[in-house]
Amino acid sequence: MSPNTPARRFVVPLLVLGTIFLLAGCVAVPGDDGLETDLEQRFASEGPPDEIAATLEVRSSIDGETTVREENVWYRTDGTSRVESTDGTHVVVVDGQSRWSHDSETGSVQRLEIDPNQPSILDGLYTQQTRYVESDRYTLTEREETTIEGRETYRLVFDPPENETVERSVDVLVGDTEYVIPLETSERDIEDRGIERIEIWLDKETLFPVRHHLDGDEIELETTYRNLAVEPGLEDDLFEFDPSTVSGIGDGENGETSEDDAVEEIALPVIDHHETVEAATEAVPFAVAEPDRSSLPETVERDGIRSYEFPDENRTQVSLFYRDEDGTVSVTTSDGPREFAADGTEITVETATGRIEETDQGTELEWSCDGRHYSVFAADSFADGTALEIAESTAAENCS
Repeated sequence: MSPNTPARRFVVPLLVLGTIFLLAGCVAVPGDDGLETDLEQRFASEGPPDEIAATLEVRSSIDGETTVREENVWYRTDGTSRVESTDGTHVVVVDGQSRWSHDSETGSVQRLEIDPNQPSILDGLYTQQTRYVESDRYTLTEREETTIEGRETYRLVFDPPENETVERSVDVLVGDTEYVIPLETSERDIEDRGIERIEIWLDKETLFPVRHHLDGDEIELETTYRNLAVEPGLEDDLFEFDPSTVSGIGDGENGETSEDDAVEEIALPVIDHHETVEAATEAVPFAVAEPDRSSLPETVERDGIRSYEFPDENRTQVSLFYRDEDGTVSVTTSDGPREFAADGTEITVETATGRIEETDQGTELEWSCDGRHYSVFAADSFADGTALEIAESTAAENCS
């Protein structure tokens, strides 16, 4: 996931988390590490169930705006899954080779080819909980036995490390939920929100995360699985999708299915992380621009280098991220044009002409030279002119 991607909507791999309804009768768990050790051993030896069915409630509160959605979900560890919105408007089916998405309100059908070897949703859920329990980066501050959603659970509360963000805390796709956000707004979008508290409720019998709650920087995220059924005996045809059965797709000449015209093929970007600028440059077909250290705010430190390959655009970009406790700066190099500061004012960057735009989150600035496309974002917590100073230092080194 990247706030540097073009202005479009995109499936975001978040565990999006609602109001907590703990039932009476909580029993404190002893304060030693016996429970953590037991959970580590169980996660290592037992693994997830083969299949589950449930109603997933997704609740998010971001900058004071709260949204709630519900979906009926069916997951298998073989990688197949089905998700249906409870209002009947949307269905997502993963059959092991493709991810099919159908919106009944618009009649649209989308297909995304997937890697059949990628972890299943169930595997991802259990990997996430294992990470909390096993990693020394998370400090267990509260624990108790309680009942939630009719199941006996362990309630665990963790303090994450100081530099924890939503992206680092939540890196798996829950329920194949399409948590839709516009990604072209700023580097201050969801993935840069700091996390202060992580709370999970694990089913005592299966260790399934019945509820998962995150609190952080003007953000509260929660998922709750209601009516959870473990090993319900799901039928194979539940995980099949035939686009010809969708209204409008089978209405071609002579009643034949015209899937080529009706099914939209989706290609998601390939994202890689790199340790150094040199390593990123070796991985992409262009030299990655690095800003002069003197042009950056004194308080920021580099906190990530990512490359993004967009097969549907025949474009690759690399973004360098710099952060402090108040905000983010990013510098991006791309071998193709992209939507950034699209509504901004024309501005000169060294010898190039670019555009600059002030948003609610900060300053966006983009320019092109010598067949490359560059952009800078600086959060509004930094001084006025920061983005332009960084852009000019970058252009001075990379534009002839």
